[in-house]
Amino acid sequence: MSFDTSHANRDDLRPITPRQAMEEWLDVIEADTAGSTAHSYRRRVRQFVQWLESEGVLNLNIVDGRDIKAYRDHRAPALNNTSMKNELRTVRQFMSYGVALEAVEPALVEKFSAHIPSLTKGEASSDLMLGRERAHAILDHLDRFRYATRDHALFITMWDTGARISGLQALDLDDFDAEDGTVRFVSREESETRLKNGLTGERLNVLNEKTVEVLRHYIREHRRDVEDDFGRKPLFTSKFGRPTSSTFRRTTYNLTHPCFRGGCPHDEDPDTCQYREHGHESKCPSALSPHPIRTGRITDLRNRGVRIQKVAGRVDALPDTIRAYYDKPNLGEELDRRRDEIAEAGL
Repeated sequence: MSFDTSHANRDDLRPITPRQAMEEWLDVIEADTAGSTAHSYRRRVRQFVQWLESEGVLNLNIVDGRDIKAYRDHRAPALNNTSMKNELRTVRQFMSYGVALEAVEPALVEKFSAHIPSLTKGEASSDLMLGRERAHAILDHLDRFRYATRDHALFITMWDTGARISGLQALDLDDFDAEDGTVRFVSREESETRLKNGLTGERLNVLNEKTVEVLRHYIREHRRDVEDDFGRKPLFTSKFGRPTSSTFRRTTYNLTHPCFRGGCPHDEDPDTCQYREHGHESKCPSALSPHPIRTGRITDLRNRGVRIQKVAGRVDALPDTIRAYYDKPNLGEELDRRRDEIAEAGL
């Protein structure tokens, strides 16, 4: 282990390399955070640590406010304001852990606010989402041409419940109760299917009758009789057992490709389009990841009058989080929500 000796070390700080501090921090993060979030944290902090190393900074003790500004300037050409804010907030979290290790000045963490960009209302939350009409067009197509396949069962469950990938991936066969018409989300950290919010994210969702029907036929006709590495029987399966999160994302990218149901608005030939190739699905300008599907479903429930507290319980999100990041009505939908109450208020 080597440390930078070009700066005098503070007597009350304990030397540690940025990479060692990062690995220790990630051990903590990965123990407390679901897979996709932990992966994002690792990617963001690795960028910062690699930059420190390229600048010859091999001791976390000597990082100061000028380094944070220099890193922001270094990353600026590659990131928009939203991505920059997310990245610097994660780096700040990492440096806060450095304070706990007695390797970073507490004052440095406070200086981050000067470097984290402020966002406009539009930047603070993306309006990209799957609308109700498009979601039902995809469901209609699946119903006609790929009835009760895994893709059909997954997509209708995703739209019905508004669940995250971690929740869908965690579902076992026994979590679906066809008689009661429910699906149960359980955090099973010991067998590597922790829900994003752990035990507090556990819940029981009532399913639409159509979702129950599709799941019943999927289980009977198309579900593989397999177990995962822990001897559990996943609800959604692959030939290897429990599908990975990347499999779920690839499925939603493919199903939201416009050419999945018809013509291409981007003037590409579906037979030769590079976005249809394995590994390139997400590059289609119209393809959507699971997050916009979740956003679209939450907005749809709110548009149809479901109270925010009920939506929050169903999708495992705080009402304030829903207001800030998920509930995205357009102007007409927002007016429709207010119309009845305003009419009842009278003059």
